[in-house]
Amino acid sequence: MGGPERYMFNLKHILEEKGHTVIPFSIHYPKNQHSEYEEFFAPPIADEESILYKDQKWNLKSFIKTIERNFYSQEVEDKLTALIDHVKPDFAIVLQYLRKLSPSVLVALSNKRISFIVRLSDYGLICPSHNLFRDDSICELCTTGNLINSIRYKCVHNSFGASTVNYLATKYHHSKKYFDLINHFVSPSKALIQKFVESGWSKERFSHLPTFANLPVRITHSEKEPKIVYAGRLEYVKGVHLLLESIQLLKERSKLNFTLKIAGSGSAYYVESLKSYCVTKNLREVEFLGELEKDALFDLYESSVASIVPSLWYDNLPNSALESLSLGTPVIAPNHGCFPEFVFDGENGFLFKPCDATDLAEKIYSIFSSNTDITRMKENAISSIKSNFSAELHYKRLMDIIEKVKSNSKSA
Repeated sequence: MGGPERYMFNLKHILEEKGHTVIPFSIHYPKNQHSEYEEFFAPPIADEESILYKDQKWNLKSFIKTIERNFYSQEVEDKLTALIDHVKPDFAIVLQYLRKLSPSVLVALSNKRISFIVRLSDYGLICPSHNLFRDDSICELCTTGNLINSIRYKCVHNSFGASTVNYLATKYHHSKKYFDLINHFVSPSKALIQKFVESGWSKERFSHLPTFANLPVRITHSEKEPKIVYAGRLEYVKGVHLLLESIQLLKERSKLNFTLKIAGSGSAYYVESLKSYCVTKNLREVEFLGELEKDALFDLYESSVASIVPSLWYDNLPNSALESLSLGTPVIAPNHGCFPEFVFDGENGFLFKPCDATDLAEKIYSIFSSNTDITRMKENAISSIKSNFSAELHYKRLMDIIEKVKSNSKSA
């Protein structure tokens, strides 16, 4: 389950605890959690078992529907309109709609005069690859609005065809002024908002709404074990290969005795390349755990000296970092994107030079140093979550934003 999906379920739980009724709208898949409203869900692009594009069985029907969902889907608009007519909602929070549902979601809400906000999980509106990253480095060529480079560099699924479709669809969306229907965005990080502002979007259209840690904040008295952890998707932009390189450097330069536990899954090719590197470099300290259940993952965080978030891209407040801090485990993260907003160097973790395996190795060494007060960092980690990322604070901020948007809609 990705970050946006986890946020959706966590938010749904909190809103329902506060007495709100939450009506979901999504694509109908057999693996969805059951909902009494699923009859209103949009049909999948291909067969019901193919959730990701890479898993789709391509035929004429799925090709046509893929093009439709990229540009505009009347089918999705009709489904959402029927749901709105059935439940008559007061407000809507839009999480993901591009490519799989299309801007018809925005049109349906606007036509029914339902006030809504759009939560930004990534840079998709200004970057076709969604992550401002290309060829091992940050890329901001398209942020000025000239998306032609996305075709040149095959930024969507590494395909000229998919990149061209996305380019034409985005041009169409702007020509139809679909994005003008969005009165307000919320973003988990200030860094993401700043990139949109630099790209010409009005700052007044954005509110900073950090993700929250959806688990009890606690201080345990168990001893930390000599291990560090990475938990998350195993994808290139997440920088797990950089982490392994830093472990190799650390092994060459020190006599530290520790293990690295890697929890998560990803593309078979990338995972195999990571495991192959470990074999080639004799990194017996590294263990791949695969996907873990929530309790097992939290136990892993809680017993580790630190968690590592080696993201190459400007990550957007990943859940893994917040969960780690809430369990008293310091975070080592790159000094870019969202991370300087909540990882304070030497206080609740360490910041390293982005994409620099040598500096990451030094920060990992520091966390094991006798000069590092792990108990103090542990307490600081939990305190930072209590102060800024609690579920209660998130709910209050969200309600304030909703009231503001609803009030502005009435006066418009």
